[in-house]
Amino acid sequence: MRPKRFRAGAVLPVLLFILLIWPAYQLYGLLQPHSSTENPMIMLYEVAHFQMNLLNGSMQEAKRYDTATPLNKVKLVAYSTVYTHERLVKAVGAKKLTSLAGLSQFVEFVTVLQMSGERQLTDTEKEILGNAADHIATMYESYAHLFNASGQIISSKNDELQSVEQQLISALDRYLKP
Repeated sequence: MRPKRFRAGAVLPVLLFILLIWPAYQLYGLLQPHSSTENPMIMLYEVAHFQMNLLNGSMQEAKRYDTATPLNKVKLVAYSTVYTHERLVKAVGAKKLTSLAGLSQFVEFVTVLQMSGERQLTDTEKEILGNAADHIATMYESYAHLFNASGQIISSKNDELQSVEQQLISALDRYLKP
């Protein structure tokens, strides 16, 4: 009896594919540029929303402060929130998104409180700080839904944000501009 010969009919194309074509295809895929599918505007909004979340938490803590010294943390978080939001306003356009001048005024308020060094806060200052914390909590709620999934500003939330921001300015004006 004669041994049967191996027939390479179906094995040769598979072997050729594994050794030549598949590695060439993988190499081609590695050399192609990959584009990011993330919207940069949404990413900037997420950073601004994160900053607003930090500010909201810091403000809820600040309601319980009796002295001006621990307000430094709140002032820094408020400043970084303003900075981030202003970058978002520049990216989106000032006509589409409200600027948060009330937060800048809040930074000024805290600076005025800290100018005289470590001291007890007056009842009026504590009340204004509590009101500001409540306004910032409302701003945070509006800010959370400011953009939709496709990166468009929801105008009703922008209007809410602007309204609450005006209330914050009014509350701070009573102290800063007697």
